[in-house]
Amino acid sequence: MSGFALALVLAGAVCHALWNIVAKKAGGGAAFVFLFGAVSVVAYVPVAAWAWARQPQYFDATMWLAAAASALIHLLYALVLQKAYRQADFALVYPVARGTGPMLSVLAAVLLFGESPSLIGWLSVGAILAGVFVSAGGAGVWRGARTRRSGVLWGVATGAFIAAYTLLDGWAIKTLGMTPILFYAAGRGLRTLLQAPFVLCQTDSLRREWRARRAAIVAVGLLSPAAYTLVLFAMRHAPLSYVAPVREISMLAGAFIGASLLHEQLKPSQIAGAAIMLAGVVGLVWA
Repeated sequence: MSGFALALVLAGAVCHALWNIVAKKAGGGAAFVFLFGAVSVVAYVPVAAWAWARQPQYFDATMWLAAAASALIHLLYALVLQKAYRQADFALVYPVARGTGPMLSVLAAVLLFGESPSLIGWLSVGAILAGVFVSAGGAGVWRGARTRRSGVLWGVATGAFIAAYTLLDGWAIKTLGMTPILFYAAGRGLRTLLQAPFVLCQTDSLRREWRARRAAIVAVGLLSPAAYTLVLFAMRHAPLSYVAPVREISMLAGAFIGASLLHEQLKPSQIAGAAIMLAGVVGLVWA
C-alpha cells in the first residue's frame, strides 16, 4: 500500500471520526439525516462541477444503477447508525460498527473480486480487526447490561451496511471506472431524493430540527462527504482489502476525541486495541 493511498485513507478516517462524534452528540433521527444530506448536496455541487469540467463522464445505465444502489445502502446505513447512537454509547457502537464492516469487506473482496493479500497483508488485516475486537470489550461485551448488548447488535447491523456500500462503491470505482467525485455526487443527490417524500411532509419537524441542531447538521454535512471522497480516491491506488481495514484507524481518533468531547471514560481495552490497530497499519504499509 503506497504512502499516498495511506495518507488519503487516514485523512478520511479522521474526518469520519469527527462527524460521527458530532452525530452522536446531536442524537437526531430521520430529519437530521435528511438535513445534513441536503447540506452535503449543496456543498458538493461546485466540487462536482469542477470534476466534470476537468474530466466529463457520462453515466450509462449500469453506472446509474450502481449510484442508485449506493444511495439506498448509504441512506439505510445513516438511519441505522443514528438509531444505534440513540441506543448506546459512542465508545461501544463506533468500534463494533467499524470492526464488522471491514471484516465482511475483506472476506467479500477476496471471494468476489479475487484479491489475494500477501502474508504480511493478512497478518496486518488480522491485527487491525483484533484491535477493533479488543477495543469493543472482547467477548465480555455479551455479559454486560441489556443496553450494551443492544449497542453491539445495532453496531453489527451498521457494520453490515458499511461492508455493503464499501464493496459496491469499490466495484463502481475500480470496475466501472467511475470518477470518485461524480459517483459520490450522484449517489448523494439520489439519497436526498429517496428520503425527501418521507420528510418534506413534516415541515414543522424539519424546522425544529434545523433550529435545534443547525451547527451539527452543517458539520456532518461537510465532514461526511469529505471523509468518503478521500476513501474513494484511495480505492484507485490500493486494493480494497487493504483500504477497508486501514479506514478503521479512525477508531484511534474516535476513541480519544470521543472520550474528551462526549465525556465517556476511555478504558484500558480501548488503548490496547488502538495500539494493536496501529501495528496493523504499519504492517500494511510494508505489505
